[in-house]
Amino acid sequence: MRSLRAFEAAARHRSFSRAAEELGSTQPAVSRTITELEQQLGVRLFERLHRGVRLTQVGALYRETVVLGLTRIAEGGAIAAGMPDDNRVAIGCPHAISEMFLMPRFQDLLRSLDKGVNAHVIVCDYDSIPLLETETDIVLTYDAGNGAPEDRAVAFRDAVTPLCSPAYAEKHADVLRRPVAEWSSLTFLYLARPSRGWTTWEDWFEAVGRPRSMPHYMSFSNYVYLIEGACAGQGIALGWRHFLDRYVDIGSLVRLRDDFVEGDSACFAKLTERGRRRAHARQCLDFFVAGHWRLEQSG
Repeated sequence: MRSLRAFEAAARHRSFSRAAEELGSTQPAVSRTITELEQQLGVRLFERLHRGVRLTQVGALYRETVVLGLTRIAEGGAIAAGMPDDNRVAIGCPHAISEMFLMPRFQDLLRSLDKGVNAHVIVCDYDSIPLLETETDIVLTYDAGNGAPEDRAVAFRDAVTPLCSPAYAEKHADVLRRPVAEWSSLTFLYLARPSRGWTTWEDWFEAVGRPRSMPHYMSFSNYVYLIEGACAGQGIALGWRHFLDRYVDIGSLVRLRDDFVEGDSACFAKLTERGRRRAHARQCLDFFVAGHWRLEQSG
């Protein structure tokens, strides 16, 4: 949170010094925090100028995500503080699932609940999902668990296809028209630590064929950052069905193939022990059972 606040303030003021004044910090401390954030993401967020700073293309994209996320955190805190516990449903999920799958459908989810009932999302690292059992009603996870089938629903199944920015596709159009065996000159974006159940480039190559020689890979620590990198033209990303529809719809990303490689895993919406005792939580689960978005694109 400290890094995100520093980044947002520096982007708004276009100055590390003015961001430091706002945050009650120092310019060297803000500069160091931003540098650490850039190293973690594996991208450069700012161009350092003689006077002030300027966002890079990927930095501008990242800022939109950060501002949206900080706003949602503030709104969620207000909701949690002012709403009786009986009138809200808490959903726990990793960052990527929240940002790319749940939030585009969040208003539809709210409309599916009884009047006066609201929902808020608690975002955490994937490995921390089990720790949310006592404070959430539903978790979105790749672990189906051993509970009763009626206490879970498939949110989406594992099915991936490669995507990149229109500019990257145009720049490498000649290579992309060739078989995958000849894609060695391209850059493939990947997660340094993929969540359990996520299909990797190795899985995709196993299904469709692999480049004849080792391609160039670029590592990211978070899938949201990886997709922002793809939108900025840094390389090709693997995209999940029902995950990146809005990016394709607005033209930030284009599919490189019409087909999806199907995997064996799935993301589940699963009631927690607390959720199994609450009617509103089961009503929320019914939204995932219905899964109308699965009909949006047949693949």
